[in-house]
Amino acid sequence: IDVMINLPGFALVGGPATQDHPKAIATLQRLNRPYLCAVPATFQTFEEWKDSELGLHPVQVALQVALPELDGAIEPIIFAGRDGVTGRSIPQADRIDVLCKRAIKWARLRRKDNKDKKVAVTVFSFPPDKGNVGTAAYLNVFGSIYEALGNLKKEGYEVGELPESVEALVDEILHDKEARIASPELNIAYKMTVPEYKELTPYATDLEENWGPPPGNLNSDGQNLLVYGKTFGNIFIGVQPSFGYEGDPMRLLYAKSASPHHGFAAYYTYVEKVFEADAVLHFGTHGSLEFMPGKQVGMAGTCYPDRLIQS
Repeated sequence: IDVMINLPGFALVGGPATQDHPKAIATLQRLNRPYLCAVPATFQTFEEWKDSELGLHPVQVALQVALPELDGAIEPIIFAGRDGVTGRSIPQADRIDVLCKRAIKWARLRRKDNKDKKVAVTVFSFPPDKGNVGTAAYLNVFGSIYEALGNLKKEGYEVGELPESVEALVDEILHDKEARIASPELNIAYKMTVPEYKELTPYATDLEENWGPPPGNLNSDGQNLLVYGKTFGNIFIGVQPSFGYEGDPMRLLYAKSASPHHGFAAYYTYVEKVFEADAVLHFGTHGSLEFMPGKQVGMAGTCYPDRLIQS
């Protein structure tokens, strides 16, 4: 097998009341395959889950998300919900599609030769200023990335011509003198036209309520959407866009109509559909992807973290 998917949603060995995590871990270590734990919404109706800002019922989070994670389970994606009238389980086609796509991506990642794998590395920048790119408490972000790039090269990944030092790596990302597209700010890895953005980002029209038509004035030159970063072989190191609410950050958390801006969406569209990353890594301080509007656990297709990261 390539991927194991647990549909009941409980711990691999045992049930809701008792679990044997050491035995489950030993089994999964022998199998050595990605282990996904899909979740049926059993503690609430489909309508209750859909209308909930939290997402999954807290009891279900404990039993069917937290406990399986102790075994090593990942990807707690909803695949069915209980009908509020009949009580029957109803498959959720869009969530099943997401689950299948993620499982296929995990399988391909294992089978693919390292030299062909594409990896996107995202670093945070807050406040949105060049002096704050790749900052974190008690972590040398770019030093860690540089070390990781060296290790990836040893393992057969295509990393191109690496800079001679950490300082040179930072310099190339902040202001690459050989950049294909001149910029007074961060190095621009890609300019995405508005037609391309609209074609590749199906939810782009939903962002216009808050941000107007694309390209907008964030991560934009007025005509195109700008993706900041630098590519080294099959490795893209990108700077996550600002979340757009720096003057009122609590709005992003509490305003139901809040959404990422077009530049933020374009960044993740680039990673998924233009660069075609096989895996995404995040170095340093947490970014804002996980704080975008949406459910906390058991996301729907309308939740922005789910929309942005895609498959």
